[in-house]
Amino acid sequence: MSRRPNLFIIGAPKAGTSSLYDYLSGHPDIYMSPVKEPFYFATDFQRHRAQMRFPDDANRYLELFEGAEDEKRVGEASTGYLRSEVAPALIREFEPDAHLIAMLRDPVETLYAMHNERVSAELEDELDFEKALALDEERLAGKHLKEGANALTSTYKDKARFAPQLQRWIDAFGRERLHIIVLEEFAADPSTEFRRVLDFLDVDPDYQPASFAVSNASNRRRGGIVKWVVQSRASKWTRKTVMPTLLGSEASARTARQLRQSRLVRKANPRQPIADKLRRELENEFRDDVRATSKIVGKDLEALWFDQGSPAKAEVAHARS
Repeated sequence: MSRRPNLFIIGAPKAGTSSLYDYLSGHPDIYMSPVKEPFYFATDFQRHRAQMRFPDDANRYLELFEGAEDEKRVGEASTGYLRSEVAPALIREFEPDAHLIAMLRDPVETLYAMHNERVSAELEDELDFEKALALDEERLAGKHLKEGANALTSTYKDKARFAPQLQRWIDAFGRERLHIIVLEEFAADPSTEFRRVLDFLDVDPDYQPASFAVSNASNRRRGGIVKWVVQSRASKWTRKTVMPTLLGSEASARTARQLRQSRLVRKANPRQPIADKLRRELENEFRDDVRATSKIVGKDLEALWFDQGSPAKAEVAHARS
C-alpha cells in the first residue's frame, strides 16, 4: 500500500525548489516522489488533460509514493501550490499534520526567470519581458492564451505577490507548520540553511548532499534535430512505454527528469540584467507586498531584495543567471 505524503514543497516558482527537491531526495529519512510538480491539489492551476485531477486521480497520485518504505518524511514539490487558492484547504483536509516548505526570491528576479522559463518551454510567445508582463490583465480576461492554458498559468505578477499567498497557508495550517526559505540566503550559505530545513523536518540534521550545485538554472531548450527527436512519436513511446517496462515506473520517471534537465536537451542561457528603469518600476510596484512579506518572514526583505549592493543578491545572480 502506498504511503501518503506528509511533506509539500509549495513554491514559489523559480526560487530554488528544483534544487531543494534534489537535495532532499538523497536524504535517507526522506522520500521525494519521482515526479516533480504533480500539481494534484492545485485544481485551479491544471493546464492540460494529462495532469492528475483531484479527486478522480487519487490512486494515480498515491502511486507516486509507492516506492517509499519507512522514511519519516514522504514528499512532493509543486510550485503552483503556493499561488493556488484551493490547494491549502485540500491539503489541510488530506494531511492536517503536513510539513510545508515555501521558497521565496526577489519578486523582480522571479518574474524575469519565469518569463525565460516559459519562453524556453514554448509556453510564452512574447519574447520581450516587459511586453509579456503588460499582457497580464488581458490574459486574466481570457485573451492571448496559448492553447490549453488558463489565466492563472499564463500571468506573471500575481505569482510574485507573496504575502497573500503565504497567509492562505498560514490560515490553513498555522505558522509553525510552514518553513520559509529565502533563496538569496540559501545561496549565500547553503549548508547552514539546509540544516535548518532538516531541523524543521525533524530528520537527521547532519546529512549533506554531495554538492549544492544549482538545479534547473537559466536555460533554453535546444531546437533543430534535438527538438525533433525529443518530440517525436518514437521518443514519447520510449518514455511512456519502454522505459517504465525496462526500469520500473519510479526509475523511469527519475531518469526522464534527468534527461529533460540535461545538456543534451537544454543549453545554458545566461540572462542580461534587467534594465534599470524597468527594475525600479517593478520594485516600486512590489514594495508594499515585500514589506508585508517581511513581517510574515520576520526579516527585512526589502533591503535584501531591493538593495543592489546586497552580497546575497549578487550570489544568486551569479549562480542562476
